[in-house]
Amino acid sequence: MKRLLLMAGLAAVTCVAAAGAVSVAPAAAAAPHGQTITETFHQHGTWTESGDTDFCTGADVSPTFTGNEVEHDTYFTNSDEFWFTFTEEGTATFTSADGLTYSGRVTVWAGGNANERNANQTFTASFRLYATDASGVVHTEVGHQVAHVAWNAVDEAPVVSFEKMFATCG
Repeated sequence: MKRLLLMAGLAAVTCVAAAGAVSVAPAAAAAPHGQTITETFHQHGTWTESGDTDFCTGADVSPTFTGNEVEHDTYFTNSDEFWFTFTEEGTATFTSADGLTYSGRVTVWAGGNANERNANQTFTASFRLYATDASGVVHTEVGHQVAHVAWNAVDEAPVVSFEKMFATCG
């Protein structure tokens, strides 16, 4: 799940950047010099992720999400300055390596911005998943993750970077 949550956040950041890159050219041609453009995207329904990792076992999993996502992007038409935020919430289900089917709630948020002097991205996620084995024992995976990265105009390496992950497996 750790990789799931981190990759969800990084994928959203990549999608934001790609969406901005694709939509900047047509918007810039139509917009006056220096105007900002804001776009909002919504996703509702069910989708499956691949290449994620179960926090408790380290095994690869492909969780299925049912939920909602909203993303807001704002950028200037004549520069590389932008802001974004997204929130994804809903239920997730996956089958672990030992055959247990976990399901429960997942919430993910990310935001970031960049300009000519600095940039930052912050990501946070929470999950609470349960599975019941054949003997009726309930297994849990509960956790919270937060990560932040910041850059300045001088250094290529991040000037601030941290990731904290708390998980309980039982």
